[in-house]
Amino acid sequence: MNKQDLRRNLRLAGIALAGLFLAGGMACTPGAEISTSNGNGGNKATGGNSNTGGNGSNTGGNSNTGGNSSNTGGNNSNTGGNSSNTGGNGSNTGGNNSNTGGNSSNTGGNSSNTGGSSTTATGGTTTPTGGTAVGNTGTAVTFVSGKASGAMTGYAWVVPGSADTISDPTCGATKTAITSTSGCATGTNWSATDKVCMSGSIPALPASPVAADYSSNWGLQIGISATEPAGSGLGQSFSSVTITVSGSPTSGLRAQVHKKGEASGTSYCAPLTSGTAIPFTSFVTDCYNTTPTGTKITAADVPNIDQVSVQVSSGSAAISVASLCVTAITFAK
Repeated sequence: MNKQDLRRNLRLAGIALAGLFLAGGMACTPGAEISTSNGNGGNKATGGNSNTGGNGSNTGGNSNTGGNSSNTGGNNSNTGGNSSNTGGNGSNTGGNNSNTGGNSSNTGGNSSNTGGSSTTATGGTTTPTGGTAVGNTGTAVTFVSGKASGAMTGYAWVVPGSADTISDPTCGATKTAITSTSGCATGTNWSATDKVCMSGSIPALPASPVAADYSSNWGLQIGISATEPAGSGLGQSFSSVTITVSGSPTSGLRAQVHKKGEASGTSYCAPLTSGTAIPFTSFVTDCYNTTPTGTKITAADVPNIDQVSVQVSSGSAAISVASLCVTAITFAK
């Protein structure tokens, strides 16, 4: 090879190297665009979340390094992926509808719970609230450990005449006897949980009793307050009351009521037979007289009755009161 041919060959090699250099430099720009597009495509695939099929399509897009046109096609494929993702969102919406159906079912549960609550209250025992501050409801009264539920929600109590004795219930942790001058403010010890009972003794009246004898030896009384705190009335209108008792005595008993706002010594009574309805208009202040002439309870008075009780009255013979229990009280409208 002569020198002229050598110089010509070197020039051609330099041109070729320059061309290769320029070609390599231009390849960077499309490569950057592909990288950016792949990043966006990745974001879209991320937007599709669990659409693994979409990501596979995007991977196909990534392999399209053949140029912008191919990338455009990849973008179209990604758009298809987005449509697929939209379908995924539609599926998720379906899931939400299913959840809504679940909520509807829960609402039904609430209705059921509501129904359960109403039935329990009507039955006379408001279990969820424990008888606290819900007002008197229904027509029946039941007892749980000395407290009424239902149409009455107060506590039970006992009281004797000064010459009479109560042996049960007792008062407090020391089980102190309850007397006419010493009530129980620290917790009454009832002998049963589902009824209220009393035991004790009543001495005989003298052969010719005077007023003082009746004042000191009038008998024993077990009663229930209409509300807790005590002092408010039944709050409902009733036509009669039925008191069911067990134990002894079974005769010579009186039902007694008191109206709120009146003196504690003012009460209205009627003869009591266990399980027999007593019209409220039969209660009178002097039921012990053969022909009562005292003040009677009226229909308008009934919502204001704040106590219902059972009294064992003294007589010519001594009386032993043995587990005389009020097991139920039922009102009629």
